[in-house]
Amino acid sequence: MDTYQKWLEEEKAWIGTYCGKIRRQSLCITTPAILVGTTIIIGGLSAIGGSMEDFGYGAFGGFMAGAMICAIYLLILLPGLNPKRYARKIEKSVKGLSLSETEKELLAREMLEADEKHKISYTIAGPGSKGTPGRFVLTPHFAFLEGSTPYAILVRLSDIARIGRGEEKKTATQRSGNTKRVYWFTLYTIGFYRKDRFQRNLTEKDLPDEAFGFFDAGIREQVMRLLAETGIRVE
Repeated sequence: MDTYQKWLEEEKAWIGTYCGKIRRQSLCITTPAILVGTTIIIGGLSAIGGSMEDFGYGAFGGFMAGAMICAIYLLILLPGLNPKRYARKIEKSVKGLSLSETEKELLAREMLEADEKHKISYTIAGPGSKGTPGRFVLTPHFAFLEGSTPYAILVRLSDIARIGRGEEKKTATQRSGNTKRVYWFTLYTIGFYRKDRFQRNLTEKDLPDEAFGFFDAGIREQVMRLLAETGIRVE
């Protein structure tokens, strides 16, 4: 196994811990709760003004309805919890930089050898995050953020002229039964501006070429402190 594949395997193992936790919760807690709930509720409704036989038929119908709900829920959930899916997202970010085979091996080696002082691990706590783990890794040639949206963002430091902070006010919708709640939140960003912006007819006022997003300003500042070590102009 070459260094690049070894790195991808480590990444699959890292996110695999989270995937396994969610699968266990879904199969051992959520699914039984749905089955018990639909069985009792529909069985109870059938028994109102009826007999125990009516309760039995209703309970069976509730169980079958719950089974259908669980099947749909698991069919949607489980395919997305495959660590290979996350590895493909990382590979997509690598392809986005058009790295040569030599650069890919350099990337993988630096990621595998990165010390803990240049890693920041955290739990994403924001709209739709579901406690997804996040991690930032800084190496001599790359900055890598995973767990966000998109899942993997890779930056080659030699391409970057400056790094800037930003904040964006956004809205999110939270649904609970028949109710819908819209609320505001702040996304704290780090923007990366490449050296070739002028050649691509971009100005300082245009959006950054790449950006990291965080729900927590404190985590954003931790990442900024590490990026300041690169010698790239930080604003």
